[in-house]
Amino acid sequence: MDALFDPRAFALGMVALLNPCGFALLPAYLGFFLGSDDDHEPSTMLALSRAQRVGLAMSAGFLAVFGILGLFLAGTLTALNSSGVLPIITAIIGVGLVILGFAMLGGFQLNVRLPKLSKGGDARTMGSMFLFGVSYAVASLTCTIGIFLLAVGTSASGASFAERFGNFISYAIGMGLLATFLTLAVGFGKTGIVNRFRQVLPMINVISGAILVIVGAYVAIYGIWSNQVLTGGDVIGWMDSIVLTVEGWQGSLANWFDTDVTIFGLLDQPRRRTTILGWLFITVNAMVAVGGFAARRNALRRFGSEVDPGLA
Repeated sequence: MDALFDPRAFALGMVALLNPCGFALLPAYLGFFLGSDDDHEPSTMLALSRAQRVGLAMSAGFLAVFGILGLFLAGTLTALNSSGVLPIITAIIGVGLVILGFAMLGGFQLNVRLPKLSKGGDARTMGSMFLFGVSYAVASLTCTIGIFLLAVGTSASGASFAERFGNFISYAIGMGLLATFLTLAVGFGKTGIVNRFRQVLPMINVISGAILVIVGAYVAIYGIWSNQVLTGGDVIGWMDSIVLTVEGWQGSLANWFDTDVTIFGLLDQPRRRTTILGWLFITVNAMVAVGGFAARRNALRRFGSEVDPGLA
């Protein structure tokens, strides 16, 4: 299971959620599916229960997209890397990303429209939110291809199929975790958090362009560096320093997740942070699920058919 979690891909997936192709529409979708535009809301716990299920359904959509991509591409990436073709492709894509990034800094806008609510999402159901998660994940690939390649395309040269597939899954989990946090924030009535993100939207294109230039430059450097290492050629010193520095950062992040810790002496022996965070996530969601179930039963007794049948 350790091979299926990559802290670097997880962190980059969280960053990728805030992309210009989809994030501008995310607050409106959350408002619709969570029913925050309703005049009648039975209870805060019911709203929180809705938020939990919406976030999990959307996350399932992310996992479906990147899980399928992982099954199809993980083995291909491993084979391309073994043949020495992947480093060349990586370098070419990196150069293309740098060009696209400078174009966006110059005013070019990369727009990808997500489906309207009337197309597969006109009802407040988990299926509709799952489909939105699928469409959001697909659209995000267009605007965050640089971050995506950095997460899944620049793994260690000896990465196995499971490790590369884990990169796809970790990337999806990162997106889903932040999306779930935002839905819970809306469920708590903390719309100010989403509004702060909306204030950044006018600058998203410029920010994305700058990120593409930086990420694209590193992807290109990594591709050239990998090719030099695989062919046994002379490694350019400054490229070697950049790649080793970034890999050092990635190693530090991975070590933080892999470190064994105790929680105020409550555990009989240290546990890995990923294990603790995983059980904490499960516990919190279980508590919300139980509370939401009780709140729905209470709401049905009090309000009957007035409760939204889709998400209530």
